[in-house]
Amino acid sequence: MNHPHAHHQGHTDCSEVLHRIYEYLDGELEAADVARIATHLAECQPCLAQHDLDSAVREVVRRACVEPPAPVALRLSIMTQITTFRVERDL
Repeated sequence: MNHPHAHHQGHTDCSEVLHRIYEYLDGELEAADVARIATHLAECQPCLAQHDLDSAVREVVRRACVEPPAPVALRLSIMTQITTFRVERDL
């Protein structure tokens, strides 16, 4: 079992995996880097647990960001109030 932050010849170390985990989750890495990190995650339970946590947090945030927008009338009312405030402030 790998020790957190250990570096083994030929293996990706924990600090690199944790540093690049968001690039990995976002699909922004080259194929060779993806393979190295996937291999490390398969062998290192602490890094896999962090990956799973980060992945779950990203999913919760993603779901929260797709809530239906505010009704048009509410958005117009807010924009009108902002505009009125700016005009009155600038007088």
